[in-house]
Amino acid sequence: MAPVKVLFWFDVEDFINDESEEALLALLNTLDARGVKGIFKLVGEKARKLEQNGRTDILEKLSRHEIGYHTDLHSIHPVVTEYLEPLGFREGTAEFDRREGQGYRDLGRITGKPVVCYGQPGAAWAPQAYPALRKWGVQTYIDNHDQITFGGKPFWYGGLLNLTSPVGLMKMPLVDGALERAKQRFDELCDLQQEDPFGIISIYYHPTEFVFLEFWDAVNFSKGSNPPSSEWVKPFMRPAGDMQRYIDRVGDFVDYTLSRSDVAYIGTEEFVRLEISNSAALSEEEVLRFADRVGDRLGYLSEGSRCLSAGELFAVFRSRLLGEEPLPELLYGPEREMPSDEVASVCVADLLAAIQEPLPLIEGFPQLPDRFRVGDAWVNPVDLTCTLAALIRSGAVPGANDAEKRIPLVRGRLTADEHASDTAEWTKYWVIFPENFQVPNIIEMSKLQTWTIKPALFAPA
Repeated sequence: MAPVKVLFWFDVEDFINDESEEALLALLNTLDARGVKGIFKLVGEKARKLEQNGRTDILEKLSRHEIGYHTDLHSIHPVVTEYLEPLGFREGTAEFDRREGQGYRDLGRITGKPVVCYGQPGAAWAPQAYPALRKWGVQTYIDNHDQITFGGKPFWYGGLLNLTSPVGLMKMPLVDGALERAKQRFDELCDLQQEDPFGIISIYYHPTEFVFLEFWDAVNFSKGSNPPSSEWVKPFMRPAGDMQRYIDRVGDFVDYTLSRSDVAYIGTEEFVRLEISNSAALSEEEVLRFADRVGDRLGYLSEGSRCLSAGELFAVFRSRLLGEEPLPELLYGPEREMPSDEVASVCVADLLAAIQEPLPLIEGFPQLPDRFRVGDAWVNPVDLTCTLAALIRSGAVPGANDAEKRIPLVRGRLTADEHASDTAEWTKYWVIFPENFQVPNIIEMSKLQTWTIKPALFAPA
């Protein structure tokens, strides 16, 4: 029987209604009584509100758990996707850093804990967040969103370990009679993952939903509404006693999961430590084997404990041809998808000169340019990577005099982008978005950043 790792996370976001603080405290007490580690993703404004309200009791208990970030203002417009949709990747990353950085810093200061994971508010996902999060030291993205998917398994994207839309995502509804069905569903999800190194169950709640029958933001910020704080309204509350009754039911559910000897609750930091991808420099034989497998289709490639994204493949081929140590360095995808010029072949000397040029940077991390200048031609990074693989297969030796040699330009395709959805109708995912809100730019950039995607690898327990 495969062991089961449970990630129990809470989006702590309702900074309007102080009543939600009591639910947060009660949930912390419930977990502490069972020795269970929770993952609490707080909105910056919520953390500041806890500080202003003198809730040292809550902050002290949070110190025993893992802290994540859930943006600074959550549903106040413009939300993340709204303000990033018009911007490019590099420009959008800087804007995310500018708007959300203070909340991240406040959260760390107020809780006294490192902020190690992130999840978007509602459905407000955007790829530009990733380099900023990585710069801040965030390692893991944990939430529920299906713009980028990987068959329900953990994956690397944007430099972060992503635990989004996993097979084992579940919650027990806060209605009478839900406990037995939740137990059954938990067992089903465990059984479904018996062939994996270990099962992953991702359980989530919002403290505010134990107090109110409606979400705090839905009654105030739906369909693009942005009323001033003087006009914020309170959602309908649950009947007296229901908050503790449903929190007790959650405790009963946790007790059931702990009755299984194969279950352990962990945080995302421990989850990252379980990942075993080999990031050391590749041997010459490994480089050749990966180059042999590229052809004209470019995606991630795996071999044992090695798994290289498309960007890492470029980095390895580039280093190998320049006579440098072939390290699988993460490279962000380009700003735009542009075609290569209509040329049949390129000069090897020009090719090597092109890859010697420094790469652009985004928040200090290397990024692929839209195109490389190879002699008199412009070549996009997909075609260039496939051509570098062909050059390595031909037996090219670093430093050799290839000034006169030419090589056919391989026209490639980025197959990794198959993990990105084409769906643009995001208003059906979250009531907060304005009506008819469209995100074609976000979708296009999500595909370009699949240069960074690859599966996470784990050893059998």
